[in-house]
Amino acid sequence: MLGRQAEDHALYHKVGLTNVPLWEPCAPGDPDELRIDANTDLDPYPVKAIPLHRTSANRLFVIVQPDGSLWAEGSLYLFERVTELGTKASTASNIAGDLSHFMNTLLAGGRDYRNFSGPAFNRPTYFYKAELKKLLATHDLKRSTANRKINSVIGFYIWLLTSRGFKPQQDMWEKKNRSVAFLDRHGFQQSKQVTSTDLTFSSAAPIPTGKYINDGGKLCPLSKEYQKTLIETLVDLGNTEMLLVHVIALTTGMRIQSVLTLRHSSIKRGLGGQSNEMQYALHGIRIGEGTPVDAKNGKPQTVLMPAWLHHKLEIYINSTRHKERAMKSPIREDGLQYLFLTRTGKPYYVASADEETFSYSNEKGSAIRQYIATINKLIKETCSSFNYQFHDLRASFGVNLVLDNSKHLESGKMNQLELLDLVRRRMNHGNLETSMLYIKFPQESGLVAYGQSDFENHLQNIISKEMLNNETRRAPPLLC
Repeated sequence: MLGRQAEDHALYHKVGLTNVPLWEPCAPGDPDELRIDANTDLDPYPVKAIPLHRTSANRLFVIVQPDGSLWAEGSLYLFERVTELGTKASTASNIAGDLSHFMNTLLAGGRDYRNFSGPAFNRPTYFYKAELKKLLATHDLKRSTANRKINSVIGFYIWLLTSRGFKPQQDMWEKKNRSVAFLDRHGFQQSKQVTSTDLTFSSAAPIPTGKYINDGGKLCPLSKEYQKTLIETLVDLGNTEMLLVHVIALTTGMRIQSVLTLRHSSIKRGLGGQSNEMQYALHGIRIGEGTPVDAKNGKPQTVLMPAWLHHKLEIYINSTRHKERAMKSPIREDGLQYLFLTRTGKPYYVASADEETFSYSNEKGSAIRQYIATINKLIKETCSSFNYQFHDLRASFGVNLVLDNSKHLESGKMNQLELLDLVRRRMNHGNLETSMLYIKFPQESGLVAYGQSDFENHLQNIISKEMLNNETRRAPPLLC
C-alpha cells in the first residue's frame, strides 16, 4: 500500500492509505480467485474481487490504537463509509480524526466506548460532550467543529446499532424534533421537520454586521478599491495563470476546485473578440457530476462566463507558455487537458476523476493559497487592513452582481424576487436564504453601486493589455 501517513505517538490516530486493493474471501479453487503475493508471515487464504465493486480504493483511512494494532470497528466503519457509501476522502479524513479524538478522550477519562451503564454523565457520548464543552469554554474549539465531532461519533454509533448488532444498556442520546423555516426556490417561506439530538451544541444564526456573508464560511466581499488593487498587484507580479484564475473567479463566482479543474473543452472557441458585438454575452460551462470539472459535492450545474473571457482563455490555450506546460502533462486528450498547469505539467488541483492519473496526489490548490499569502503580504505594506482568501472572490462576484442590477430595481425593470432568483441561478445556490444574504449585504455594508458589468469592463481592459505579453513573458520564480 502506498502513501502511508501516520502520527508517531502512543494515542489513537488515523493513518491514510492510497490505492488499496479490494477483495473478499472465497473458496479454494474458485474460478474468480485472485493470485496475490502475500506480504505477511500468516497463512494466505483465497480471495476474489468484490462483485460490482471497484478493484481498488483511491484513498482509505484506518485508526491505529496506542499499541500499534488496528482499531477494528472504527476502521471497518471508515472502510464501509468510503466503499459502500462513497464518502469523499476529505470527509473520511475528518471522521477518522474525530473518532481518534473521541477515543483518546475516553482513554484519558477511563471510559469504554461500549459501556453505557450508569447515569447519563458517565456514558461515553455525554462524557465526550462534557469534555468538548470545556474546550469551547476556553476557546480551544469552535462550536461548528465540536458539532462535527459529535456528529461523527453519532454516525459511528448508528452504524454499530444497524450493522454490528450493538445493544447499549441505556440511551446513548435523546432525539429532538423541531420545525425549521426556510425559503423555497420561489421565495416563499416554508417549514420542515428536522431531527437532532441533545448531544449537539445549539448555535444561533449570526447577526448580519455588513462585514461578511455566511456562505459555506465567513466570506468577505472585496470593495471596489480592493478588487482593483488586487488585480493591479497580480499584473505587477506577472504570473499569467494566477491572474486568469482570479479573473475567472471574479467574473463567474466559481469555487477554487472548479476554476482549477477547468479543461480545454470547457472553453467555447471563436467568441468575444474586440470587434464582436456579442463579447459580453454569457456562455455556459457545465461542471460537476458527468463532467471532468469538479464542483462542490459533485453537484451538476452550469456556470455562466462572458464571451470576452472565453476568447482570452482561448488565446491562452494556444499560447506557447501553456503548450509547453501541456506537453509535460500525462493527459494526452486535448479536450480533457487542464486549463491551468504548473511549469512541470501538473494541475494546481487534481480533480477527483484524475486521482489515479496523478498517482493519487492530494493536491487541492496549495500553490494558489501560498500565492495568496504572498499577495496579502505585499498589499499589506501599503494597506494594512487588506486581507482575502480565494473564496472571497466568489462573494465579491455575488455582491457585484447585486450592485449591477440594483439600477433595474430602481427603474422598475426588475423586482426583488427576480433579482433574488438571478443571484440564485448565477451562483448555483441550493438555498434561497443564502442568496438573500447577497441581496442584503450592500445595504448593510454601505457599498456604493459599482456593479459586475463595470468591473468586467475594467478587467477586460487589463487582460487585453496583459495578453499582449503572454507569448514573451515568463512568470518570475515566485511560486508554481
